[in-house]
Amino acid sequence: MSVSRSPRPRHGRAPDSAAAAIALWFVQPHDYEWMKEFQNSHASGKIIGIIVALSVINVSGMSLVSLFADGGPTGAAATALTLTLCTVNLVIAALWIVRPFPGRLGVVAFAIYADVGVAATLSVFDLQYALIGCVLFAVIGAFVTFFLSPRWVVTHLVFTSAVALTFTAALYLRGEMETLTLFVQADVVLIAIMSVPVTTHIFLTTLSADARSSVLDPLTGLLNRRGLDAALEDLWAQGRREGQCAAVVVVDIDNFKSVNDIHGHDAGDAVICSVAERLTSHVARYGVLGRTGGEEYLAAVVTSRLHIDALIHGIRRALHGENDTIPVTVSVGAAILYAESSLWNTSTDTVRVAARVADSKMYEAKAAGGNRVVTTLI
Repeated sequence: MSVSRSPRPRHGRAPDSAAAAIALWFVQPHDYEWMKEFQNSHASGKIIGIIVALSVINVSGMSLVSLFADGGPTGAAATALTLTLCTVNLVIAALWIVRPFPGRLGVVAFAIYADVGVAATLSVFDLQYALIGCVLFAVIGAFVTFFLSPRWVVTHLVFTSAVALTFTAALYLRGEMETLTLFVQADVVLIAIMSVPVTTHIFLTTLSADARSSVLDPLTGLLNRRGLDAALEDLWAQGRREGQCAAVVVVDIDNFKSVNDIHGHDAGDAVICSVAERLTSHVARYGVLGRTGGEEYLAAVVTSRLHIDALIHGIRRALHGENDTIPVTVSVGAAILYAESSLWNTSTDTVRVAARVADSKMYEAKAAGGNRVVTTLI
């Protein structure tokens, strides 16, 4: 389990115009893997799957009813298309109910199918009903807003707006509807299609970025103290539940002041980021990692008793680079809890006790000359 994030470069200044903000929003990365893991580890994922399935079933039901309604599909080809899409919809609805929440390929494929499927279904309706039916794209837009990247949001909006405008143009050329009425209908449909996804996605992106930044260190992208507190609770509960061995590890760069004094603060920042990246590669798959001070990091790991010592003592080797222009050594202190440790069964805040002990062991390592690991059982 890993709740830490990969180190990232510092951000530049905030965008100073609406256009710049929109451009920044458009290129935001979208963490599909995190979304998949989150939804599959929380009850919300199953609830969302059921809601999506019911929505797909509802569209299928309305499509079947439309076969008997004025302005609905007529002719063998239109009827066959409607029945085929209804059948596929039922299969997809079943998959949303019985399967885990999908990753990037699954959510993108579903969004594309939904857009194309609705457009194909509406194309066999009378044009006036087809234009009104384009409001269904707003429902798909809600899904796209929450689960796809900004690029896919824009792709969805361009496609669905083009479909609505095509129906509008065809109605205008047919000349059966008063122009002003047609304009009003088209405007209402386009507002329904476009306004909610764009504004909601920008809001959610901004909100989630602010939420992430409140728990992340801006230089390295690792968790800060606030982020560590929440992540440690989950990790510790996992270790206790699974009866595994756990450890809190404090890592401090040796003689870091001299790095800044000799090479400058930019070089010092580069060292801090490099250590963060290498620590992440070494320990993140076993737990959580954060930056708790200028050149100090804290990791909490849960693994087997046979592996815990190798993991901790391997930190110095993991941080060494043959071609480093600025050689780095670290002092490491660790507090280890075996599964049978009595601290698991006390009312004491075990994490804080372990962190204090690990910190004291790090200072022991530093007092002994640095570039060493000091551990203890608690």
